[in-house]
Amino acid sequence: MEKIKILKIGISFFVIFLFFSCQEDFLDENPTIFTTPEQLLVNRKGAEIYLVGGYDAVQNVISAGAGGVPGMMIHWGTIGTDIVFSPPWAGDRAQMWLHQETATNVTITRIWRELYFAVNRVNSVVDRIGAMEEDQINTEDQEKFVAEAKFLRATLYFALVSAWENVPLIVNEVRSLNNLDVEQAPTEDVYNFIIQDLQAAAAVLPAEQGGGRATKGAAQSLLGKVYLQMTGFPLMQTDKFALAETVLKEVMDSNVYNLLPTYPEVFDLENEQSIEMVFSIGMDGPVNNEGGLLSTFYGPNGNVNQGGGWGTCFVLQDFENSYDRDDRRLENNIAKHNANEWTPDDGLNVPSTRTVSPNNWRGWKWHAEKPNAYANNTPFDNPYIRYADVLLMYAEALNGQGTLTQEDINITVNRIRGRARNENPDRPEEEIVPDMVLSSKDANAEAILDERRKELCFEGWRRNDLIRFGKFEEKIMSIDQTSGNNAGIPGADYKPNNIRWPIPNPEIQLNPNLIQNEGY
Repeated sequence: MEKIKILKIGISFFVIFLFFSCQEDFLDENPTIFTTPEQLLVNRKGAEIYLVGGYDAVQNVISAGAGGVPGMMIHWGTIGTDIVFSPPWAGDRAQMWLHQETATNVTITRIWRELYFAVNRVNSVVDRIGAMEEDQINTEDQEKFVAEAKFLRATLYFALVSAWENVPLIVNEVRSLNNLDVEQAPTEDVYNFIIQDLQAAAAVLPAEQGGGRATKGAAQSLLGKVYLQMTGFPLMQTDKFALAETVLKEVMDSNVYNLLPTYPEVFDLENEQSIEMVFSIGMDGPVNNEGGLLSTFYGPNGNVNQGGGWGTCFVLQDFENSYDRDDRRLENNIAKHNANEWTPDDGLNVPSTRTVSPNNWRGWKWHAEKPNAYANNTPFDNPYIRYADVLLMYAEALNGQGTLTQEDINITVNRIRGRARNENPDRPEEEIVPDMVLSSKDANAEAILDERRKELCFEGWRRNDLIRFGKFEEKIMSIDQTSGNNAGIPGADYKPNNIRWPIPNPEIQLNPNLIQNEGY
C-alpha cells in the first residue's frame, strides 16, 4: 500500500474546505475546492478524500501538526514523566512538568477541544461514508474506509479517556450547535466503545504494513494496548491480561512486522514506514506546513542561527543513568553534543563530540543533517505503535497472568536488548545490556517497565505506562534533579488527583453538565 499523504481538510457541520497538498501517490491533482459533503461523497474517490480528512484530524492532535496544535503524545505522554524536565520559561509545559495543572491551562484546554473537533470529523466519516449507496461506492471499499475511520476514532477516545478519565462519549457526527450539553460517560463505557471500534476495524482491514493507513495489525495492537491499560487505574480489570495476550500473539504470528537490525535505523528518514512500524502517523514537512512537532522536541531542529530550536525540555540525568554505557539507544536518544555543529554520525559514534553539560542534554531520537530548514515543521513520521512495543506488551500480558517464562522473555525483551548492544572489546559480552532473567512477578514488571522507558522514550506512552503499572506517583515523587534549567521538583506539588488532567474550565462554562475531576 502506498504511503498516505495527509490532506488538510476542515470539516464543519455542513461545509468542508479541501486543500489537497503533497498527494503524489495518493491523489493525482492538487486543486483547492470549496464544497459540501453531499457534493463530495458521490463516488469512491470522494469518499477516500473525506477519509483522509479524518487522518488529518488525528495527525494534528495526537502527534502535533506543524500548524501549532499541541500534540497529545508530547504533552500527556512525555512531559510530566520521569524522562524530561521543563525550564521555568516553558509556560504551560512547565506547569505540566511540576504537576501544577489547573483547569485554566490553555494547552490542556486546546488539546481537549482539538480532540473533540477530531472526533466529530471522524464521526462524520463513519456516518457519511457508511450511508453511501451501492451505486456510489462498492461494499468492500465502503467497509474498509469505515473500518479505518473507526481505528482513528479509537485513537482519539483512547487519548481522551487516558488523560481525563471522565469524558463525554459522542458516537455520531454533530451537525447542529443546539443541544450540546452532553454528560460524561462512565469510564468503562468509553473503553468498551473503543474495544468495539477496534474489533470492527480488525475484522475488515488487511493484514499488511499500511504506509500510514490503518491495518488489521494496527487495530489489533492498539486493542492489546487498550486491554492492558484497563488492567490498571482506574478500572483494575486484571482479566484483560488474557485478552491482550491473545490479540498481541495474533499480531506476532501474522509475520507482517519485525524488528529492524539496528536501533538508529528505525528513526531514519528513509525508514519511516518500515516493517517495524505497526502504525506511524504520516508527516511531510517542511513544505506546505505538513510536518510535525514530535521530532522537533526530540530530534532534528533547524539551525539556531536560522531561527530553529528544540522544544523547551531537557533530559533528566536519572533517565540517562538508567542506560547501560554500551547501550546503542543511549547515544541515539540523548544528545550530549551540539547537534547544530556535528553530524548525526559524529553524535552517535565520536565520543569527543559529547561536550554538552548534563544539565543541557536533549532528546535526540530522530536525526538529520544540519543546518536544515525544519524548525517546527519536521518531515519525520511519528511512530504510534512499533513492533518493539508489541513484543514488550506481550511480555507484560503474560507476566500479568503469572505465566511468563524465560523463553517468552527471550523472544520479547531479550530480542530488543540484543539489538541494543554495542560491541566493546573492553567488556565481557554478557555484561553489555545483559539479558533479562525470569524472576518474581513484581520484579519482572519492573524490568519490563524500565525496558519500555529506554526503548520507547519520547514516543508518547510513558505516562500511560506509569499509570498502568501503578508507578506514576512513586516515579514522580522520586525525581530529585535540581540542577540546570529546571522549573522545580514535581514531587513538591504532586497530589493524587494529578494522575489525570482537569476538565478545562472553559468547557464546563459552555456545558454545565460536565463535572470537574476530583481535586481540581
